[in-house]
Amino acid sequence: MFQRSKRLTHTIDMAPLLDVVFLLLIFFMLTSSFVPPSIPLELPTASNVESTDAPSVVVSMESDGRVAIADAVVEDAAFEAALGAALEGANTKTVQFRGDQQADYGRFLELMARARKAGAGTFHLVHQATP
Repeated sequence: MFQRSKRLTHTIDMAPLLDVVFLLLIFFMLTSSFVPPSIPLELPTASNVESTDAPSVVVSMESDGRVAIADAVVEDAAFEAALGAALEGANTKTVQFRGDQQADYGRFLELMARARKAGAGTFHLVHQATP
């Protein structure tokens, strides 16, 4: 009898488009994380000051590179042994680092690695609050 003519519908398959969009998203997320920081920073000050209630060992470094553990100056060769003894005596694995603003950042990273070898579990940076 009466038959309607079938209407042709034109559709676009969205699956390849979504695949390309997700690949671009992943590409830009990965490449944006490899951009080196270009902003000069002054690290010793911060606005959030947290107090730690747990006792910890304090390692101080002056601007000329001298290192002290709990107010006692330590020679560079004896740093790991002295820090290991201080950590053992304090019954904690927490080290607080107090460094001068003019201290060498590379020296700080070296001390952090040596502190980990000596048995430090966590490493806190002590800073002054910004007014």
